[in-house]
Amino acid sequence: MLQVFMAMLVMDTWQSFVHRYMHHNKFLYRHIHSRHHRLVVPYAVGALYNHPLEGLLLDTFGGAMSFLITEMTPRTAVFFFCFAVIKTIDDHCGLWLPGNIFHMFFQNNTAYHDIHHQLKGSKYNYSQPFFSVWDRMLGTYMPYSLVTRRQGGLEARPLKDLRV
Repeated sequence: MLQVFMAMLVMDTWQSFVHRYMHHNKFLYRHIHSRHHRLVVPYAVGALYNHPLEGLLLDTFGGAMSFLITEMTPRTAVFFFCFAVIKTIDDHCGLWLPGNIFHMFFQNNTAYHDIHHQLKGSKYNYSQPFFSVWDRMLGTYMPYSLVTRRQGGLEARPLKDLRV
């Protein structure tokens, strides 16, 4: 389990900083990462809706570093990568489901990532896929509340005013 936790830290650090850089570099955002942000309201399969270069930079390199640095066994790696993909899909599903284990153990969850995809919210909550530590340390953490919608269900709303 220590290897899995360490792999989570490695992948989270890599993906958080590369993701942040893709937002701050106008060329990378316009030509690479903006494809993913066409999804203002995320949905599960949208987690993997991105430019191939983004998949290579974030997922392949991040996964390879997690595997190599922690020296995971192939069996542990299969568990870890399946867990990471399921977590990423859950983060983009747009649903806050009661009893969802990811929502219980991770503050970086569906609502957290929904805020990132909302208008002007893309300046916040870059951290992915597991922890929110980098956003908290670098001042880009956007707290949120869950508000009951008139039509049913819950909606994530930022607790700060996002107007420029």
